[in-house]
Amino acid sequence: MRTAAGMMRRDVYMADETFGKRDEKNLIRKQMKQLREDMTRTERFEKSIRIFEQLITVPEFKRADRIYTYVSMDNEIDTIMLIDYSLSLEKRVFVPRVSGKNMEFYEISDISELSPGYMGIYEPDINGKEPDYSRTGFMCMPGLAFDKSYNRIGYGGGFYDRYLSVENKLYKAALAYEAQLLESIPAQDGDVRPDMIVTEESIYRKLDY
Repeated sequence: MRTAAGMMRRDVYMADETFGKRDEKNLIRKQMKQLREDMTRTERFEKSIRIFEQLITVPEFKRADRIYTYVSMDNEIDTIMLIDYSLSLEKRVFVPRVSGKNMEFYEISDISELSPGYMGIYEPDINGKEPDYSRTGFMCMPGLAFDKSYNRIGYGGGFYDRYLSVENKLYKAALAYEAQLLESIPAQDGDVRPDMIVTEESIYRKLDY
């Protein structure tokens, strides 16, 4: 029989474990942000090109007529060339816009439809547009760190985890510098894992492990 004291000790342990994972994630975030800042602009650009060249060879991308992608900023892996390329192939492109604690994707037909929004990130000018509700296609996810179990550490806002918790048919590809792949990172319930990780050196799929 479990006593109230025993239950309390277990709850305290679970809380400590949760806070421990949170602290560890924050430390990894700090390290990965510094790693990206330490790269030269030329290095980031060249690696972004190699990631783009790898990504567009992926069969799941080639087959998809609907592309969902983040809009890159600062030292993130560039996605502007991906957006332009997808539009040139007459694929439909959807990019995120934040509203409160949630994020929705809106279709764009040109880069000029973006303007600074949440945290200075370029977002679509909605102008009466409805968000996309189909959640079907190929998605490029950002992230700060990943591991061999495809766990992901994002920026801490939980936007992608909440968005992808809703039923969807999205094939999820994370874009990352090879140095962002770690042996193991802390994971929690509700964390969404990508189906694939694309770096400047390789393409990793879940079936590889």
